[in-house]
Amino acid sequence: MNYKHRAVLSSYSDVSKLSSKVKVIHFRKFVSKKILIIVLEKCPKLRIISASRYASKRLNSNILKLILNKQIELRVSQERGRPSILKLRKNINMSYKLIG
Repeated sequence: MNYKHRAVLSSYSDVSKLSSKVKVIHFRKFVSKKILIIVLEKCPKLRIISASRYASKRLNSNILKLILNKQIELRVSQERGRPSILKLRKNINMSYKLIG
């Protein structure tokens, strides 16, 4: 998968930079219902959402249902600490746990 089909979100300002071709998104800090709806509208080809452990702990059941109803795979990073942006974009040596 091309790196242009991946994105890392850490704030609301990152949403405006998203391409409609994005297939994989990593949420670094949080996943709110509002931002998720915007992302789903902007990225119709989205197949995988990954989240840091911090962000995954704050997922409520409504957000989880929305992700699973859209048949999007949810992955939670099992690594501790801050992975580099390069590592996130290329998914190099990242350990994930599948949800749903």
